[in-house]
Amino acid sequence: MRQKIYQTGNDCMDHEIFSPLSELPEGSGARVHALHLSGGMRRRLQDLGLVAGTRVACIQRAAAGDPTAYRIRGAIIALRADDAAQIEIGVDT
Repeated sequence: MRQKIYQTGNDCMDHEIFSPLSELPEGSGARVHALHLSGGMRRRLQDLGLVAGTRVACIQRAAAGDPTAYRIRGAIIALRADDAAQIEIGVDT
Protein backbone atom coordinates (compact mmCIF):
# COMPACT_ATOMS: atom_id res chain seq x y z
CA MET A 1 0.00 0.00 0.00
CA ARG A 2 1.39 3.40 -0.96
CA GLN A 3 1.39 5.71 2.04
CA LYS A 4 1.81 9.40 2.73
CA ILE A 5 2.76 10.44 6.24
CA TYR A 6 1.70 13.83 7.56
CA GLN A 7 2.55 15.10 11.01
CA THR A 8 -0.60 16.12 12.88
CA GLY A 9 0.89 17.25 16.18
CA ASN A 10 4.00 18.69 17.81
CA ASP A 11 5.31 15.26 18.78
CA CYS A 12 7.00 13.52 15.85
CA MET A 13 5.47 10.23 17.07
CA ASP A 14 1.98 11.72 16.59
CA HIS A 15 1.24 11.22 12.91
CA GLU A 16 -1.35 9.71 10.66
CA ILE A 17 -0.89 7.67 7.50
CA PHE A 18 -3.06 8.55 4.49
CA SER A 19 -3.63 6.45 1.40
CA PRO A 20 -6.24 6.13 -1.38
CA LEU A 21 -9.39 4.14 -0.66
CA SER A 22 -8.65 2.03 -3.74
CA GLU A 23 -5.64 0.54 -1.90
CA LEU A 24 -7.57 -0.51 1.22
CA PRO A 25 -7.18 -4.30 1.55
CA GLU A 26 -10.29 -6.46 1.37
CA GLY A 27 -11.67 -7.05 4.86
CA SER A 28 -10.07 -3.87 6.27
CA GLY A 29 -11.56 -0.61 7.44
CA ALA A 30 -10.45 3.00 7.78
CA ARG A 31 -11.82 6.52 8.16
CA VAL A 32 -12.26 9.00 5.33
CA HIS A 33 -9.84 11.90 5.54
CA ALA A 34 -10.70 13.84 2.36
CA LEU A 35 -12.56 13.65 -0.95
CA HIS A 36 -10.61 14.83 -3.99
CA LEU A 37 -13.55 14.42 -6.38
CA SER A 38 -15.58 17.22 -7.90
CA GLY A 39 -18.95 17.76 -9.49
CA GLY A 40 -21.76 15.25 -9.46
CA MET A 41 -19.73 12.31 -8.18
CA ARG A 42 -18.55 14.26 -5.13
CA ARG A 43 -22.11 15.36 -4.40
CA ARG A 44 -23.51 11.82 -4.75
CA LEU A 45 -20.91 10.37 -2.39
CA GLN A 46 -21.49 13.13 0.15
CA ASP A 47 -25.26 12.49 -0.06
CA LEU A 48 -24.54 8.83 0.78
CA GLY A 49 -22.66 9.96 3.90
CA LEU A 50 -19.10 9.69 2.61
CA VAL A 51 -17.57 12.69 4.38
CA ALA A 52 -14.47 13.24 6.49
CA GLY A 53 -14.52 11.01 9.56
CA THR A 54 -16.85 8.38 8.08
CA ARG A 55 -15.84 4.76 8.70
CA VAL A 56 -15.43 2.74 5.48
CA ALA A 57 -14.80 -1.00 5.10
CA CYS A 58 -13.65 -2.83 1.97
CA ILE A 59 -16.09 -5.73 1.62
CA GLN A 60 -15.21 -7.41 -1.68
CA ARG A 61 -13.39 -6.80 -4.94
CA ALA A 62 -14.81 -8.00 -8.25
CA ALA A 63 -13.04 -10.94 -9.90
CA ALA A 64 -11.44 -8.57 -12.40
CA GLY A 65 -10.52 -6.17 -9.58
CA ASP A 66 -12.96 -3.41 -10.50
CA PRO A 67 -15.39 -2.32 -9.05
CA THR A 68 -15.01 -2.85 -5.31
CA ALA A 69 -17.81 -3.03 -2.74
CA TYR A 70 -17.46 -0.84 0.35
CA ARG A 71 -19.62 -0.62 3.46
CA ILE A 72 -20.39 3.03 4.21
CA ARG A 73 -22.77 3.86 7.09
CA GLY A 74 -24.49 0.49 6.82
CA ALA A 75 -24.97 0.58 3.04
CA ILE A 76 -22.89 -1.38 0.55
CA ILE A 77 -21.69 0.76 -2.36
CA ALA A 78 -19.66 -0.30 -5.40
CA LEU A 79 -17.00 2.17 -6.56
CA ARG A 80 -14.71 2.03 -9.54
CA ALA A 81 -10.99 2.10 -8.79
CA ASP A 82 -10.47 5.50 -10.43
CA ASP A 83 -13.16 7.07 -8.19
CA ALA A 84 -11.96 5.26 -5.05
CA ALA A 85 -8.41 6.50 -5.75
CA GLN A 86 -9.70 10.08 -5.28
CA ILE A 87 -10.87 9.34 -1.73
CA GLU A 88 -8.15 9.70 0.89
CA ILE A 89 -8.36 7.50 3.97
CA GLY A 90 -6.43 7.74 7.21
CA VAL A 91 -5.34 5.10 9.68
CA ASP A 92 -4.00 6.17 13.09
CA THR A 93 -0.60 4.66 13.93
